[in-house]
Amino acid sequence: MADALKPPLQSTVRPSDREPSQDDLEKLRAWHEERLQRKLRGEYESQQLHLGELVNDTLDCPVRIASVKVHGATHTSETFLDWLIRPRLTSPDAHSTLHSVLQTTRGISHSLSATDLFRTVSARIERSPQGTPGDVDLNFTVTERGRFFVKTATEIGNCEGTASITARLTNILGRADTFAFNSSVGTKTKRAFDASFSLPVSPSLSTTAFLSLTGADRELGVQGGLGREERVTIKAGLRHGGDGLENGMHELTAEALWRSIGNLAPEAGLGIRQSAGPALKAALAHRWTLNMLNDHITPSKGALMRITNELSGPTAFWKTEAEAKRGWALPRGSTLTLCARSGLLQVLAGDSDSLHWSDRFQLGGPLSVRGFSADGMGPRQGTTSLGGTIYYALGLSLLSNIPIRPTWPIKLHTWVNVGRLQDHNQDVRSTMHTLLTRPSVSAGLGLVYRLDPIRVEANVAFPLVAARGEGLRRGIQVGIGLEML
Repeated sequence: MADALKPPLQSTVRPSDREPSQDDLEKLRAWHEERLQRKLRGEYESQQLHLGELVNDTLDCPVRIASVKVHGATHTSETFLDWLIRPRLTSPDAHSTLHSVLQTTRGISHSLSATDLFRTVSARIERSPQGTPGDVDLNFTVTERGRFFVKTATEIGNCEGTASITARLTNILGRADTFAFNSSVGTKTKRAFDASFSLPVSPSLSTTAFLSLTGADRELGVQGGLGREERVTIKAGLRHGGDGLENGMHELTAEALWRSIGNLAPEAGLGIRQSAGPALKAALAHRWTLNMLNDHITPSKGALMRITNELSGPTAFWKTEAEAKRGWALPRGSTLTLCARSGLLQVLAGDSDSLHWSDRFQLGGPLSVRGFSADGMGPRQGTTSLGGTIYYALGLSLLSNIPIRPTWPIKLHTWVNVGRLQDHNQDVRSTMHTLLTRPSVSAGLGLVYRLDPIRVEANVAFPLVAARGEGLRRGIQVGIGLEML
């Protein structure tokens, strides 16, 4: 038979596992690399399986933690790390097993990550060289984040321009502390600054103490008698919890405020003139926030609730505000948002005429009831807004994709706003009847641009119903803010 074979002979090798032709070296090389990667993945998964079985079979073995060390935390205080880690450790007299050691390791890793000081956190469980049999050392290797951040920005909209600088210093004391400073200048808010310092006061990191100093010098516009207001506030407080938690976030603060209204126009109303000049205010406030929204700009599910209570003097009054928001997902990437806000101010000693103009509620503008001038709703004296002691505002917004550009951060916006601001009297029934039966209404459409964490709106507004004298804003209205109705 061999004598019957005559060259050249054809290859009889059958390609296995989709092997490419020997002539295409590039495809052949890629095929071999893919086979090698599959083999390595298979070996890795097999080792993982065997390791899991080994760990599960030895979870009840007695193992004790001899020491915990954190490597790479060059700017973080060892005292702070010990304060953070110690609550996670079990008592030396308690029965310790491999299972409890693994849980402790995971808990310490979570605590280190929750400080937001480290970019990476990795853990190793090693036999203790100086301990007795069964003793292990927990070694954590971390990579610290940068401690300094500076940012500048400019914002233009609604006939106002602002330039700002933001600086943040973290872990200066080595205790997960944060010092933040923000300063801005603009056409309406002439000068503003905000400096704050915060640090955790509980090993769980759920409670934070903070101290802040803020100041602003802003024009009050036509609604404020064309005057200017300067204010400086010092505030100290505690913050417990956070967004996304079932119990929400509590914030308790004490503040002292100095403010001064001046440079009023001759036609400014008597209500704001009574508040002209320097004035002091002290207040205790509590705010509870439950935020379960999946997105703060275009929420498609979840809800937000916020309740604020404030007790102030020397004109003693109690002030409460509530806000609720709900989002729904609609077909084709659209979202529907319903937002409601309300507030009540009750004077505890004296009458409402003794209230400072800045303490009264103001309503209207691109961040609240659109289609009205900023602070342009409610009781008035001529062109000057007096503010009010009770209000409510409702907003229904529909955001949808631009048909030809569904992936753009710009969305189509259709909305309806309803609200009213007034003073309340002793006749609760009469107050509520007027409040609910004489609302101001506006509607419009426009565009929303997502510029995290800021929302930018450009709307064409149509005021539909308004009380006598309220400042209307027909046509294009631009708004820039973190939260809008």
